[in-house]
Amino acid sequence: MVGHLMLDSCTRDQEGGQAHVEVSPHPRYSWFARDWFCFDPCTKASLAPSWYAPDIVDWIRTAKVRHEIGSHSFAHIYYGDLECTSLVARADLQAAVDAAAQKGVVLNSFVFPRNQVGHLPLLKSFGFQTYRGRMPALIPGATGALRRVVNLLDQLSARPPKPVIAEETLPGFWNIPGNHFFMGREGIRKYIPIASRVHKGKKGIDNAIKTGQLYHLWFHPFNLNTDSEAMFSGLEQIFSYACRMREEGRLNILTMEEYARHLEKEKKESLAAPLG
Repeated sequence: MVGHLMLDSCTRDQEGGQAHVEVSPHPRYSWFARDWFCFDPCTKASLAPSWYAPDIVDWIRTAKVRHEIGSHSFAHIYYGDLECTSLVARADLQAAVDAAAQKGVVLNSFVFPRNQVGHLPLLKSFGFQTYRGRMPALIPGATGALRRVVNLLDQLSARPPKPVIAEETLPGFWNIPGNHFFMGREGIRKYIPIASRVHKGKKGIDNAIKTGQLYHLWFHPFNLNTDSEAMFSGLEQIFSYACRMREEGRLNILTMEEYARHLEKEKKESLAAPLG
């Protein structure tokens, strides 16, 4: 969850009229000439619910199924951009941790905006245990139109997601990469049948069962906006299949935080095991 959404309200500095002076320094990118918070309405949730969503935090925490609330940064800055300095990343992380703490939420997992991975030692220093790394490339080095075409064909053909495993990138800090993007139905993507998305998900689950590796589904909430009924139906089919595999004792379903703890336990047990 983006940290700013956890706020009940915010205001502009009375002297300079700037938003979030407490988050200092602000991000500065050569491709965006204005202040990063220039569009922030600096008001309250009832007046700008797209910018403040403490009610969603409450919905998640009171759901029957226990969820983990992870961080998607405070202001959706791009950590992997070369112009994102350590000072900028630190200020954003501190704001995210503070916003979560005000809601009684302890952050352990991180998802990078735009999947731009960066400043990993800094994240670890803030107590994060895991992050979602990039999906494996279908064609290494492919960019632009070629990458988009390959991704569309991959989704259309419902090829199984590439298998992934967790990687300990720093001591006690784990990369749990995604491997199945549940693609929305906007634009040309509407021609990909929901059945293709569902088959791809089921194949990913089957591969995880066969190999002992991971199936890691991900998407943005806005990916469900177009043709929502069909999109939710597709998710329901994948979730139902995963639930059935779990009931049969063939699949474990864990949050990123839970899986990081599992990996740490496995690591300690392997270190404690006698040699020979």
